[in-house]
Amino acid sequence: MGRCLTLAALAALAAGLSPAAEKSAPEKPPAPAPSQAADPGPFMGEYVGTFAPAEGEKAAAEAKVFPVKGGEYRVVLRVPPVSEGPTKVRIELSGKPAGAELPFAGKAGKVAWSGRIAEKKLTAAADGAGGGKFEMTFAVRRSPTEGARPPDGAVVLLPQTEGPPPLEAWTNRKWKALPGGVMEITRGGSNSIRKFGDVKLHLEFRVPLEPGRGGQGRGNSGVYLMGRYEVQVLDSFGLKPRKGDCGAIYGVAVPRVNACLPPLRWQTYDVTFRAPRVNAEGKLIEPGRMTVDHNGIRVHTDVKLTKTTRAGARGLVQVGPLHLQDHGHPVQYRNIWIVEPTEAKPAP
Repeated sequence: MGRCLTLAALAALAAGLSPAAEKSAPEKPPAPAPSQAADPGPFMGEYVGTFAPAEGEKAAAEAKVFPVKGGEYRVVLRVPPVSEGPTKVRIELSGKPAGAELPFAGKAGKVAWSGRIAEKKLTAAADGAGGGKFEMTFAVRRSPTEGARPPDGAVVLLPQTEGPPPLEAWTNRKWKALPGGVMEITRGGSNSIRKFGDVKLHLEFRVPLEPGRGGQGRGNSGVYLMGRYEVQVLDSFGLKPRKGDCGAIYGVAVPRVNACLPPLRWQTYDVTFRAPRVNAEGKLIEPGRMTVDHNGIRVHTDVKLTKTTRAGARGLVQVGPLHLQDHGHPVQYRNIWIVEPTEAKPAP
């Protein structure tokens, strides 16, 4: 017989945490730098637990809760959790805080739902037959590659430091150098001075909390391989993934799942990039390809890069810079390093 798990342990497993890790995980995100400072309230974040349908067995479930315009919160309920496969149930509800609680309600098809969040616990149920019941607790999910150390031989573009990082590897020295090895976008985009072709890239980013904005207006930036092929950076937490959302290869491919963490939390991209092959006459022999892990979850596998990003550099080249886009939002970056193939040589 299998062992019996408590709801808290089951919730921890659903989030990819051990029960012991769930107990030790902090309940608050690291304090953001002043230019990113915002009050997320006591409700924003991820909740994990179970969904009990009107008929059938319980299943692992999750919720994404985040503030939107007008002081409201969006509550997205999902079965199964993001890392476990295609969505079977997805319900979007909304509500406004009432003191220390967040009541919320709405409809999914013809079924009315209502619920509440209080003391880091979320419950929701159908108002009548044909629905089911969610029971969840607050959880903190972290990327397994957060803080990853560069291997020997890696090109370190932004080192991990306790104090402000040096910006010598970048063309825009006007970006803010902040404690913790962080640099923050300001006064234009920035290119790596060194140029690259085939690479494995590790990069960490943090988007601000901008609840009064929507769509491309929430924490927008972008990571451009060779200055041409963008992996989008955006606050897309809790949304259905599209070609312009976080984790997308912009305009080319929708991420397999939305692997976003809440705003104000550090997130990771681990990218394997194969540059386009160009002959001596400058004509394309083979398109580039890209594999992307977002917060440790594979969102793209060997995607053919059929075109460059609209805002990227033009022309076919064999090497190019890593470009970080300024889209008018105080997005932050840290711990950026690149591993080149052993046969790769630095560009002049």
